[in-house]
Amino acid sequence: MEYNTKRGDMQYREYGRSVMKMIEQVCAAEDGEPRNEATRALVGVMGQVSGLSIRDEVSLHKLWDHLMVLSQFRLEKAWPYSQEELQSLKQRATQEQQRPTQRLPYKNSQIDRRHYGAHLEKMMQQLKEMPDGEEYEALSLLVAQQAKRSYLVWNGELSDDNIVVQQMTQVSDDARVAEKLTDKPIYVNPATLPIEPVATKKKKKKK
Repeated sequence: MEYNTKRGDMQYREYGRSVMKMIEQVCAAEDGEPRNEATRALVGVMGQVSGLSIRDEVSLHKLWDHLMVLSQFRLEKAWPYSQEELQSLKQRATQEQQRPTQRLPYKNSQIDRRHYGAHLEKMMQQLKEMPDGEEYEALSLLVAQQAKRSYLVWNGELSDDNIVVQQMTQVSDDARVAEKLTDKPIYVNPATLPIEPVATKKKKKKK
């Protein structure tokens, strides 16, 4: 059995492995009009697979371009356009192959307490940059309510609201959080909480 992991990379994945096999079969045929007819038929198949209409000149040209690249220009004798366009396509394909692959950068930020998540921890850290006042007190309380909600969603119970306040103080590195919220009730609407915490759901075994 042949697995995709053992096959080569696909430059245009929208056409699939079956079209690639058909291209290889046509490339292996002898030069001549039957081979050119098969090449033109391949363009029609590629249009059906990809959804590009061969009746639209722009789409048809795009299909021919892709076929030339996928066949490594071995089917260029059936090319219906000018040789100048073919040479330009060859140059672009060569430049694309020589261009180094650039991987997307991924953030590797550490989250101190995963039940809060990166966004909530970022909100906690932003508290330190705010000046004292009504806006600070309102925002710190909103963040505390969301932090308590997240804690309960994951753990199911909380013996003391001060646990959340202590963790917020550590994450934000802002002593004012403890000063303003310690020993104060943090209300969370029970209707916004799940019946069963996430941590318990993960521990359940499937029957």
